[in-house]
Amino acid sequence: MNAMRPTAVAALLLLAACGSNDGGVSGPTPPGQPVPNLTGTYTSTNWLTQFNRTRDGYNGSWNCSGSMTLAQEPGSDKFSGFAVVGTPCPAVSFELSGSVTPGGAVTLVTRGPQPGAGTCPLPPPSTYTGLFQNNLLSARTQVKVTCPGELEGEYTFNQIITARKF
Repeated sequence: MNAMRPTAVAALLLLAACGSNDGGVSGPTPPGQPVPNLTGTYTSTNWLTQFNRTRDGYNGSWNCSGSMTLAQEPGSDKFSGFAVVGTPCPAVSFELSGSVTPGGAVTLVTRGPQPGAGTCPLPPPSTYTGLFQNNLLSARTQVKVTCPGELEGEYTFNQIITARKF
């Protein structure tokens, strides 16, 4: 039996060296999940802005109405468009662009609404992250805004977009 042991070991080593018998070719990759189609008009858009003034902790929030129009090439994960902000905030429109994953995770770059009162300017463009699911897009960002005036200064704005496509 001891004479068979080296032969068996050699046979196992030879078999291990051969590896797989598929010739290094793998089968076709199954198709991935498609990205959601965000194209359309979101007429029921709300911007919630929660603010905090850095120097003294003064805080609060406000809501603005609005709409968004998005365009996306079929099968592409990129989209672009514009948003319009309305009452009670000052009317303004601005461009936006972004991307969406097959699971519906959304990243978009755009501005947010300007407060309806006070000296704060329109916030700079920032990156919103969120989710698109069941024709509802919800995303949020945080941006710093410096408001002119002796009693104003730096604010942190947490801005949340909620928009429904009909």
